[in-house]
This record gives sequence, structure tokens and C-alpha cells, in this order.
Amino acid sequence: MNVFKTIQKLTLSTVLILALSACSNKDNNDTNTTEQTTSTTQGGGESGSTDETNDSSNDDTTTDNNTNTENNETNLVDDNATATLKSLTLTLDETTDLSLQATYSNNTSKTLSNNIEWIVSPSDAVQITDHTLTAKKDSNVTVQAKVGNILSNTISLNITWVVNGHVLPPEPDKTLNDSTLLGIDSNDNGVRDDVERYILQTYGKEEITIQIGFQVARAYNSVIEHPENAWETDKVLSAAQDCASYFSSFAEFFNEPILLDKNIVVSKKFKSIMLNTRERIKNYLLYNQKLSGGIFASTPLDELKVKCKFDVEILLKVRK
Repeated sequence: MNVFKTIQKLTLSTVLILALSACSNKDNNDTNTTEQTTSTTQGGGESGSTDETNDSSNDDTTTDNNTNTENNETNLVDDNATATLKSLTLTLDETTDLSLQATYSNNTSKTLSNNIEWIVSPSDAVQITDHTLTAKKDSNVTVQAKVGNILSNTISLNITWVVNGHVLPPEPDKTLNDSTLLGIDSNDNGVRDDVERYILQTYGKEEITIQIGFQVARAYNSVIEHPENAWETDKVLSAAQDCASYFSSFAEFFNEPILLDKNIVVSKKFKSIMLNTRERIKNYLLYNQKLSGGIFASTPLDELKVKCKFDVEILLKVRK
């Protein structure tokens, strides 16, 4: 950004005329020196005037000063002593560097770097240090700059978080999300947005664990959506549990990695997030009631992995 500077010359001329008294003794006359000094000020310097007069005889001195006309526009860009700030223009480049350009009443402009107040909403979404913006969480963010009483234009940002290629869905409105049985699923992948965020933030280091989490979440949805079909939906939840069991307990017996600390299905934290409303809990209890008295066989260890509803073999090859 070019910074335009106003450079003007200010000339102060002072002519000192000394009148000598007629009765003065020539032998006692002091040397009278008259100097004309010109001071020039350019863009930001201070104007100075030096008048030197040696008068040791106390003679009457008459000084004729030229009119000192100071241009109030001097130093306008550098210190804005007399110009007023008209507007601020805020821009953000691809490297997340902010730039703030000020325009003044004399149509000059320059880029500001100090004494800027940043207005960010929500305030905890980003951090601005030395004009560099750093995202702290995913959110829709607005940024403005303020200098004195002047506000800049508003920059709107949509900050998204990506985990293993998965874009974190936006944090849903809790009231709206909890107003229906299956809640908000903005990307329509069968996993409630708040649950998907938890899975990606908790199990996002491995694509396999992400997919296990998604399978478990979809299974819970089947259970609470159709509790009357408990015997059918239980097969869906059991398959998710078998898949999670394999990668939390038994994969090492088949020379494959243990990727989960524990089975997600039996995780109290996961279950509390999935079943977080009265209606969801009610339907889950109804599902369990429908299964009361049933006898269920366990899955053989060598069949656990095939219960995963995603391509395990490809993901295992990718991670090697």
C-alpha cells in the first residue's frame, strides 16, 4: 500500500534592522550583526527559526518580522495533527494477514499498524496478533477494526475444522437439536451433528476409529427411532459393538493394531451424548424392554471384523 505524504516548504524570513543612536561614540560602537535565517520544514520535521543579534550598547532595536504563515496541512499524514480521519478499510489476504488503511479529510491515506481496537464476534473464535489472524475454533466470525470513533467495514469469515478430511459440522443450536428425536444432521450422513463433532474431536486420529464411531451413532439412531422393532435394531447395534470390540480388544490376536481404548458402545460418555433428552432415553428404555427375556449368542472372534460397515481392509492398507 502506497503511503502518500504531503511535503510542503515553510519559509520564515526575519530581517533585523538596527538603528544606531547619533550620539554614540564611533569608537565604542559594538558590531551589529544582522542575520536572516530561513527554516524549512518537510513532512514531519519541526520548523525552527534562529535570530542572532549582538547588541551590547542597549540601542533601540526595531524588528520587522515577516508574516509567519504556517500551513496547517504540514505533517498531515505522519501525525494527523490537523487532518481528521474519514474512513477505515479492512482487508484480509490469503495468508490471514489483516491490513487496515486509513483515509483522511485531505484525501491522503496510509496503512495503520498501531492503536487499533479489534472487534471480533464471537470473541473467542479467533486471535489477532500483530495483524495476523489465527482461528481458535470453528465458527461464523465477524471482524472489524476501530480507531478512535471510526469503525471499519466488517469482514465475515466461515471458519471450519477438518479432521482426516472430514469437515466438522457446525455446532447446532441445542434447543433446536434436542427438539426432535434424531436432531440436526446438516450433512445428511446419518449422524447427528453434535455427535459427529464429538466423534471427530475424540477419535479423529484414525480414520478407522472415526468410521467405528459413525457406525455406532447410526446404530443408536436406529434403536431410538424404532424401539418397537427391537429385535431387528438390536442386530444393527450388536454389529457396531462387534466392530468396536475387534479394534479395542481382539485385533492383536490377528496381527492387527488395537486402535480403540475401549468399546465405544459401552462408553458412558458416548451414550450420554447420544441419549441426552427425555424422549431419546425413553425410546432406548423401550428398546431394552422389548428385548427382555431374550437369549443372544456372542459373535466368534474371527467374525468380529466383518461386522464393520466400512471397508476395513482398504483403511488398514492406507495407514501402513
